[in-house]
Amino acid sequence: MTSSPPLPAAKPDSTAIPVQFSAQEFAAFILPYLSLPKRGPQCKIGYHKPFNYLLKVLYTGMQWKEVPIDTGPEGKAELHYTGVFKLFARWAKDGSLERAFLASVKHLDEAKKLDLSLLHGDGSNTVAKKGGRALATVATNTRRARKCWRLSIITGMSCPR
Repeated sequence: MTSSPPLPAAKPDSTAIPVQFSAQEFAAFILPYLSLPKRGPQCKIGYHKPFNYLLKVLYTGMQWKEVPIDTGPEGKAELHYTGVFKLFARWAKDGSLERAFLASVKHLDEAKKLDLSLLHGDGSNTVAKKGGRALATVATNTRRARKCWRLSIITGMSCPR
């Protein structure tokens, strides 16, 4: 009995979130929307590699100092992780990343490759309100509440209000 070779898997119409861009893709789809310095030093290694480092941090959730930055010809890191963070902070503040995102969504929509069933909102990066205890009930005394809780466990009686 001979077995036939496996058929190649059908390529889906949509792909996963890109975590790395080639230099050509970056130049075509991302670079036109990023703000670059008009004067002063430019990034020595270009903006393609730092952007890929940025995507890796955002995709994996790793700490900035853990970014696996390639070494240059001298054996030192091409870029310090703070340089990647500074680019991210600048692009986030001036709206460059939002412009690039909106342009990519528009491009996918025009190409009829935008599948909204794959998109979902995620609030994991939403800033929490600080001082949550202060916002709760004004008359809550946490020390009294803890003491009352202990008494209710020992005696089995409810706490007086």
